[in-house]
Amino acid sequence: MGYDVRQRKELDVTLRDAKKSERDRLDSVRNSNGADRITRPIDLRRRWSYVTDVRLQNGSLVWKQAAPRLIDNHWLFDGEIAREAIVTRHRAEQDGRGILDEFILLSEAKDEAILTYAQTWGVLELCAHNLPSCHEFRLGAPLRLPPLASKPAAGIQHWFHDDPRQCTPTGREPLATWRFFSAQAKALLNIAADLQRARLGSQEDWAQLLQDRFTPARSLDAHRSCMRDALEGWLRLGRIKPTIDDMTTGLTWTGADLFGELAVQIALAAKAMDGQVFCVACGKPYQPKRLVIRRGFNYCPKVKCQRQADAQRAKRYRDRKKSPGSGENTDLPFRGIYGGTTDDPLFSR
Repeated sequence: MGYDVRQRKELDVTLRDAKKSERDRLDSVRNSNGADRITRPIDLRRRWSYVTDVRLQNGSLVWKQAAPRLIDNHWLFDGEIAREAIVTRHRAEQDGRGILDEFILLSEAKDEAILTYAQTWGVLELCAHNLPSCHEFRLGAPLRLPPLASKPAAGIQHWFHDDPRQCTPTGREPLATWRFFSAQAKALLNIAADLQRARLGSQEDWAQLLQDRFTPARSLDAHRSCMRDALEGWLRLGRIKPTIDDMTTGLTWTGADLFGELAVQIALAAKAMDGQVFCVACGKPYQPKRLVIRRGFNYCPKVKCQRQADAQRAKRYRDRKKSPGSGENTDLPFRGIYGGTTDDPLFSR
C-alpha cells in the first residue's frame, strides 16, 4: 500500500530529524577552527603517489602504479603524476572539503561516490590481507577486520617496495572494504563524541569496532580504555609514527597515503584537538589555526620560533629578488633536496 501525501510529508520530516540528530551527535568532535568540519589540519609526511587509472570494475576499485623510466642507469618516475595528485588534494582542501568528513559518508554511498573520493584523496592501497599494505601484523587490539577475499588478487609490480615487513598492494580494492572501514571510522567518532559527553558508547557502534567475543564493561573508564585500544589499532594499521625530517631535523608524522591520515584525523577528533603540526624551529607539536603547508616550514606561535620564521621569510624574499625572472610568479610549491625548492616533485624528497 502506498503512502498518502500527509504520510509522505511526515516521513520526510522524520528522515530530516534523524539526519539532524545524527549530525548533532558529532558536534563535540568537530574542529572549532575548521568551518564546522571534523577534519583537522595536520602535517603528515607521505610518499609521493604514482597511482593512475583509478576506475570501477566488478564491485571493486582497480588502479595501476605508474612505471618508472630508466634514464642513464637511474629509475625515474613521472613527476607530473605526483604533482596532479597533490594539486587535486590541495584544491579540495581550499574548497573547504574534508578528507575525514567525506570518508565517513562512504559506508552508505553509491559506487561512483567512492570512485570520486579515491580520485580526489587517494586509494587505500589494500594488500592480499584486505588491509592497508603498510599494516603491522600485531595490532594489540581486538579490532574487527574485513574478511579476506575468496580469491586474493595478485600484487602489482611495486617499484619502490623497500620495506620487507610491508605487504604489496594488489591494485584491486573491494568497495565492501571501503564501506567497512568507513562505517568503522564513523563508529569511532560516534563513541568519541559520546565519551566526551560522559556517556557510554552504543552497543551498535562497539559491535562495528570489536570482534564478536569482546564487549567493554558498562563503565566510562572501560569504554575510554577500549576506545584508546581501538584508536591505537587504527594507527598501527596505518603504521603511523613520529620520524625525524631530514629537511629540518625536526619531527613529523609518517604513515600511509590515505589510511594513516584518516587514523590521525580520528585520533585528534577523539582527543578534542584542533590539529597537530610539528614546529620546524623547536620540534614540538602545536595546534594550528589555519591550513598548514604539507611537508613545509610550519612555525608554532612562540616568540622565538616566530622570529625565526620572519628571518626565513625575509631571506626567501631577498633570494627571489636576486634570482633571474623575479618579476614573474616564482612560487615553488615543493620542497627540494638540500633545503631548496622545486616545481617538480620528481626531484623532491
